[in-house]
Amino acid sequence: MAYRLTAALRDRLKTPFGRLYRCKDDACLRGVVESYKGAPKVIAIGDVTAYHLLKAGIVPDMCIVDDMTMRLPVAHEVRKGTAHESFVDIVVKNPAGVITQELIDAIKNNMASPRPVRIFVDGEEDLAVIPACEYAPAGSLVLYGQPKEGVVAVEVTPEKKRETLSLMEQMVRSNNSVTE
Repeated sequence: MAYRLTAALRDRLKTPFGRLYRCKDDACLRGVVESYKGAPKVIAIGDVTAYHLLKAGIVPDMCIVDDMTMRLPVAHEVRKGTAHESFVDIVVKNPAGVITQELIDAIKNNMASPRPVRIFVDGEEDLAVIPACEYAPAGSLVLYGQPKEGVVAVEVTPEKKRETLSLMEQMVRSNNSVTE
């Protein structure tokens, strides 16, 4: 099963899914994470977000990266910086504008991992925030970059889980595991 983004949803998802912090460096991310003390899981979506968290000394429970930022390859320093030694690495395929069952399963099946997990996406990880919010425990913190604006912090609540489920239901479903 794969879920494809519709044009209407693409426009809707340009709006931050949580609280926008107009910064993205390590000091900023440290402050954001500290303001959500007690979050059972911290999940970073995107290479630059994961890189700055790690640079701040915070190893997220899960990070989802694709070696790209704003459709361009990330700098070598960022690529190297997200390959932290404590991560269990998983590789999945997930084309742009799609959420594959493979990505969903990787997030779902590794959410309770006792070790930090890095999911490397061959394709694009932009929509991973949806299944990450769906499967993270309540109270978790999902962080992702908002291009040219900063970082978005999503606190996983029952309402946010319902919202993500609604988004998935509005996507076009396909029986192909990976659609082009």
